[in-house]
Amino acid sequence: MKITIQKELLQLLSSNVEPKISIILPIHPETPQIENNILTYKNLLKDVKKDLELNYPRRDWSEIVAKLDNLILDRGLWNSASRSLLIFGNNENLQICELNHDVQPKAHVGSTFLIQDLFSQEELADKPQYIINLSRDRINIIDIASLKAIEFAEIHANFSDYYSDFDANSNLNSGSYGGLNGSYHGHRTKSEEQQKDQLIYYRYLDRELSKMHKEQGFNFIIAGLPEVLDNYLNNYGNADYIYDVIHGSVINLSQRDLANKIQKIFQDQKMITTQTLMKEYNQAHRQDKVLNDVDSISHALNNERVKSLISFNNGDSYSVDQNKLMLQATLNKIHCRVLETPEKSDLPTISAIVY
Repeated sequence: MKITIQKELLQLLSSNVEPKISIILPIHPETPQIENNILTYKNLLKDVKKDLELNYPRRDWSEIVAKLDNLILDRGLWNSASRSLLIFGNNENLQICELNHDVQPKAHVGSTFLIQDLFSQEELADKPQYIINLSRDRINIIDIASLKAIEFAEIHANFSDYYSDFDANSNLNSGSYGGLNGSYHGHRTKSEEQQKDQLIYYRYLDRELSKMHKEQGFNFIIAGLPEVLDNYLNNYGNADYIYDVIHGSVINLSQRDLANKIQKIFQDQKMITTQTLMKEYNQAHRQDKVLNDVDSISHALNNERVKSLISFNNGDSYSVDQNKLMLQATLNKIHCRVLETPEKSDLPTISAIVY
């Protein structure tokens, strides 16, 4: 999920200023589809304007409509690499969220925002941003969004570059850190020297990835040749920044094959998360700690008895009342989740797990 400014989004969601406008639409990033993206948005905006003119004084919505009109000219927005957009606004503010799952186009004007899509399992997972592919003497970094190789200014991708920089800034015997492109000293074989170089570099790489995870929230898929990957994982396999592992190099994969591998990883992680959540739900149900109707959940929210809120989305569960509950829970810092369920599921459309 990509949010313009998360703090400002929360401020907007907590605003009492009405009318509150929600526009939700799928995005097709391919160049020929940009005009279709804009056309879908124009049609939804037309519905919004009609609703506003029928139900609210112009002074209550003139400023936000002007901002919504201006978005039509934002080509970068309609060429987004994301799969959908959520646009929220009132006369005070406008916020845009880029989402990573498919949505149905919809628009709403009223006393609440439609925020349910923010809590899809695809959005809440701490998905990785990059693949780190390990080779014997270098790493390759792949941006998962674009599937293109990139470089980090902060990280030396070639082991020898790191050793050169390391030697220049240290008081240690530089001959002991010749790297793969330098001379080999002492009685070690080239293979032993290479392994030593790898260990030194891996220690450095672990430090840098940990820093990026802590400071910027980045997560990584680690890939590489099996013998190289195993060496790294033996030392750093439990690191918090590792989202998952691909056992094999991804450098020579086509974009389609790489995309399929990544999608499979995401599907597996989603299944694990869903199973964990359903286990929690079933345990709470057995303990009679589940509420399934809107009024009871609202009362429990008002009395601070709700531990978490789950919407079981079977295609018919996208109601304004449920969105109001999810918005109230969000502002009270209560965990919300949306789980996709089959159309004929026996599960309720919304449930609260209570203390």
